[in-house]
Amino acid sequence: MSTPNPWTVVPAADYEAHMGPAGADQLAPLSQLFQEVYLAAQPDRILVVGCATGNGIEHVDPSITKRVVAVDVNLQYLGIARQRFFHLGPTLELYCSDVDKFRQPPASFDLIHAALVLEYLQPDAAVRRFAEWLAPGGSCSVVVQLPGGSAPAPANRAMQIISKAMHLVDPAELVKLFEAQGMAKRREKTVALRHGKSFWAGVFGK
Repeated sequence: MSTPNPWTVVPAADYEAHMGPAGADQLAPLSQLFQEVYLAAQPDRILVVGCATGNGIEHVDPSITKRVVAVDVNLQYLGIARQRFFHLGPTLELYCSDVDKFRQPPASFDLIHAALVLEYLQPDAAVRRFAEWLAPGGSCSVVVQLPGGSAPAPANRAMQIISKAMHLVDPAELVKLFEAQGMAKRREKTVALRHGKSFWAGVFGK
């Protein structure tokens, strides 16, 4: 029997408080990373894996992107994302699903973005799915947390559960997984954060 995804039990208010300026202060850097890859890709179709309450989707230009698919395991997060980005109308498709159960036809997306989700998945299985869903010439962007630093301790039990469930992903191993699926690394960067923490961001393509 598979272990339930811990993110299903974290209320949106707790998530945003922990990730916001008074907590780990990671929402703004994550939004900026999404904006960078989005502007570089100019995608017609995009998949956001682990979209949470929609951080970053504000950068989507509906005159460029005709289909935005956002997936998360927490239904409350998706409800908030729908309210925040109601102006996108049917362009924004929201799905409550685990990655391993989510289904889309092959080559469905020009950009796939997955930030801080591989730490809670089986990375090899997730990368295989990304490779299947990515169209030729497309880009897959991932963000993972690097070791080190000391962010504020989770202020509630839900976020404590998340902290215990997280397993850091080695970027070097991640590069190997993508290369095994025929996706070469196009670029990478390390982003310094508050509290001594940092992200690794990599973009891969077919």
